[in-house]
Amino acid sequence: MASCFKQDEKGFTLIELLIVVAIVGMLAAIAVPNMMSGQQRARYSRSAGDTRQIVTQAQVLMSDSSQVVNAACKNPMPGCLWDGSAPNGIVYMAKVTDPWAPPGTTYRWNQAPGLGCGAASPGCVVYSAWTVGADGAPGVWDGIVALGGDDLGNSTLLGCAFGPGLPTTSPC
Repeated sequence: MASCFKQDEKGFTLIELLIVVAIVGMLAAIAVPNMMSGQQRARYSRSAGDTRQIVTQAQVLMSDSSQVVNAACKNPMPGCLWDGSAPNGIVYMAKVTDPWAPPGTTYRWNQAPGLGCGAASPGCVVYSAWTVGADGAPGVWDGIVALGGDDLGNSTLLGCAFGPGLPTTSPC
């Protein structure tokens, strides 16, 4: 009776295949969490850049119109910067959306009097834009400090700032 298998045929044994599967599983267990934190860091970095751009363009709009932006714009900020409702129909930047919020949601916005000012005016105003962060709760940004858990924003006084609950190293 002839044997179905010849001694000189090469192939992998079941043990060898199980070892390879175990090694691939261990590598995946190491790589997936690092990839997830990388995505989170990328969102925070994008938020830092977007909020900085919103605040910078708000300052440019104020300089162009000689008014604080909430008075100069026909539509609410920060949408006024990209929807053409700024004075003279100027579009100051491309539309940006908060990567942490539901699709299409823009960043949060605040305009506050500067330090030592009674009211916001072209020479004395602090503009702030911030993200809701990974927790999805918008928190409160008073124009100077982040009061939300993991919110990230930008202010004319402090540059990039973030809440105490930011689960990653500062993207600023």
